[in-house]
Amino acid sequence: MSVIYGRVVSYILSEYFGPVVEKVGTYLFKFKSSPLLYIKRGTDLPLSKIKESLCILIKYGLVTFKPNKNENIANYTLDTEKVLLIIRYPKYLNLAKKQLGDESEMIIEELLQRGYWTASELVLKVFERTSKTEVAVSLSQIKDKVIYLITSKYLTRVPYATDENPVPRLQVKLEELHSLPNIDIKVLVAHQANSTEEFPDKDIYWTVNFDRFHQDMRDQLLVAAVVQKFDAMTGDIFSLFLKQMYIRTEPWADVSNPVPALEIKDILKRQNNQQLLAFFDQYLNIIEQDNSKLIRKAGEASGGSYQIYLKEGVTHLIWELIEQIVTEKFDTKAARIFRLIKSKPYIEPDLIQQQAMIPAKEAKRLSYQLYEENFLRIQEIRKMSSNSGPTKNFTLFYIQLEQVARMVLEMCYKTLFNTFTRRVHEKFVNKRIIDKKQRVDTIAMGMRSQGASQEQLADIEEMITPPEKEILERIEKVVKKLNTVELEIDDTLFLLKTYLMYG
Repeated sequence: MSVIYGRVVSYILSEYFGPVVEKVGTYLFKFKSSPLLYIKRGTDLPLSKIKESLCILIKYGLVTFKPNKNENIANYTLDTEKVLLIIRYPKYLNLAKKQLGDESEMIIEELLQRGYWTASELVLKVFERTSKTEVAVSLSQIKDKVIYLITSKYLTRVPYATDENPVPRLQVKLEELHSLPNIDIKVLVAHQANSTEEFPDKDIYWTVNFDRFHQDMRDQLLVAAVVQKFDAMTGDIFSLFLKQMYIRTEPWADVSNPVPALEIKDILKRQNNQQLLAFFDQYLNIIEQDNSKLIRKAGEASGGSYQIYLKEGVTHLIWELIEQIVTEKFDTKAARIFRLIKSKPYIEPDLIQQQAMIPAKEAKRLSYQLYEENFLRIQEIRKMSSNSGPTKNFTLFYIQLEQVARMVLEMCYKTLFNTFTRRVHEKFVNKRIIDKKQRVDTIAMGMRSQGASQEQLADIEEMITPPEKEILERIEKVVKKLNTVELEIDDTLFLLKTYLMYG
């Protein structure tokens, strides 16, 4: 793992959990896996602070532990990938809100904030929050939402201790991962009246299943690519194929099992979507003949069955992403050279200038520039002459996509760290004005709660001068832009990691 990757992890831990937790997390990142006393020696923190930090990190699933050779001592390991997922939390909430509704968003938000919780406590907390909104929601409705999230695998059970060893092994049986908890509405109502009432599921804890959200995010990427290339109706058909795929195929399989086209037609008939039904075969034929090869015919039965090539679909998106990066980093001529080399397993420099129709000098410069930036690789081949003369070397350019993807991944980490650093710089330089604004807002909030008049509130707000207001507006715009960049970088990170996962 690179230094810049470690800096990104350290910043996220510092931003969300504070400097003490960040110090413990950074030590674990550096030394991979360590027992408690080694962490104390390496961080020079009080033992109580280290224990508290480890408890926090374990609670949020960012640190795992297992016994070392001495069964009485635990080795702690930082899950860096889960640390990076923290910046993706807003996307999980947005996806839950759009696809599953407001109550589901609240359920996911509570779990993200707390790490894990019992289903009964979750229902009560969300009910408390919804009671403060304009739309009233009953306990049974929220219970149904929780059950739906569990059955749909958006929530998963937290592993529990299966032995009484000094360092317990946390496990959960496969059948228990999404088995429904006992949520008794009568007990919930009784608990509201008397908080000492115990829940029947008090020892069963649930957390967010990030993998399930990542499936939806991958599907959204593929559907969006189809819509962008063709139209919304083509995207609707492809989306239906994806949904039916899950019935018969593992979510992260490279290639789906065959999905009958007649099955998709039956769904469209039930939806009474006459427009899609009328042109279904034409739309399906368009997707099948596309060079991305997302869908291919699997059999010659009546109506035909089709397979979805998920790995190839993601790979196609990666190629497009890297071509776009080459265009923006260099120019369109460099992108033309990159596409040409992509179409050939290996190609000589002389053929590049001929087939790309770029002047020889410029083609050579751009090719070696792409090589220096690690977008291209070189293979040298020695050819022995028939007589005793010198050997002749041939230089061939080629692209190793996985290596390029890892290099772009590192670029993303560097850009992400730069956005973090810029945000910290803006807040540090303007700390005095930001602190003043927070104090004024606190005073105004206190006076508003005491029933202060509009004139009094206006006097308080005038403590911020017009030049200071301009500076605050500028800071807000810069921070908002940096937040947007952060989310966009995370989109690229998600695509790259999905591709590397398929390998």
